[in-house]
Amino acid sequence: MKNTVYLLIVVLFFASCSQNTTDDPTPDQEAPSLELTASEAPFSTTNVVKFYKDVSYGPDEKNVFDFFAPTSAQPTSLLIYIHGGGFTGGDKRSVYNDQEFINSLLNQGIAFATINYRLLGENETEGVIKPLTDSKTALQFMRYYANFFNIDKNKVALMGGSAGGGTSLWIGLNNDLADPNATDDIQKESTRVQAIIATGTQSTYDVLSWDTAVFSEYQNEGMSDEFIMQMAGESTLLTFYGLSSLEQLNTPATEQYRQKVDMLDVMTSDDPEIYVNNRGPYLFPPTYGSVLHHPLHAKALMDKASERGVTCVAVIPQMNIDNSNGESITDFIVRKIGN
Repeated sequence: MKNTVYLLIVVLFFASCSQNTTDDPTPDQEAPSLELTASEAPFSTTNVVKFYKDVSYGPDEKNVFDFFAPTSAQPTSLLIYIHGGGFTGGDKRSVYNDQEFINSLLNQGIAFATINYRLLGENETEGVIKPLTDSKTALQFMRYYANFFNIDKNKVALMGGSAGGGTSLWIGLNNDLADPNATDDIQKESTRVQAIIATGTQSTYDVLSWDTAVFSEYQNEGMSDEFIMQMAGESTLLTFYGLSSLEQLNTPATEQYRQKVDMLDVMTSDDPEIYVNNRGPYLFPPTYGSVLHHPLHAKALMDKASERGVTCVAVIPQMNIDNSNGESITDFIVRKIGN
């Protein structure tokens, strides 16, 4: 009898322990922290902000961003700006020429970040995926340290001009690029955003598809993939795709690479709303620069968005296209992620 009572007590004890373990809430993971010191902002701000200069998000000297954090008791939304420059030049500070725009966001309680990324160089082996991936990682870094920067992970928008616009589209239109199996916790952060703003942008970085995907209406005037290759130049194409010879353009590996950087074709109905604004002349492109910023790139994005069920605000004045109803870029940002 004593043995039976003892056994019953032991069973009840372990059952009680098991129940307590199950009912106890899982402790929250400790929020990551950064050791940063705020510095003086590069221009006068009309709202009280903390400014963090050259925050490092990766191992390269180009892996840095500047961050303006408006004073707020609650987590704020965030606009990340990605500079242009053909992936061979440009700098995060270029947007400081538009202080009024930045201040208009800060006054709305929207944080602002502007990033640098690795550029394409001589004897390039990685190609455009290198700066694209850097920009993606910068977004993930800011999300990982959301508590430090006092931002709301669910209210983030991307914006850029030219290469920065294309990068914003590539990140925002892809499926989530988070890697749940990564050893680096930053790479586990989501890359999905709530809005994309692209100005003077390219519609896809599958450059050899531009003759049909973008400029099909000019085919009777000599537009072809050979024309695009001639306009771009051999060295530009090789650098862009990280190749050593033109023969590699026709290999399965390069075909796969081109698909990986084709943000136009990956657009799906669950993608964020887009605001696109291209103002180049609407004519057969006489130079490679006009090829890069042609209004037909914006038209291709608008048409694909309509086909795939994605909301797209398109301002293409040279083609008499404007469905914005007077909504400015700032208005769009506030509508999409305003606090």
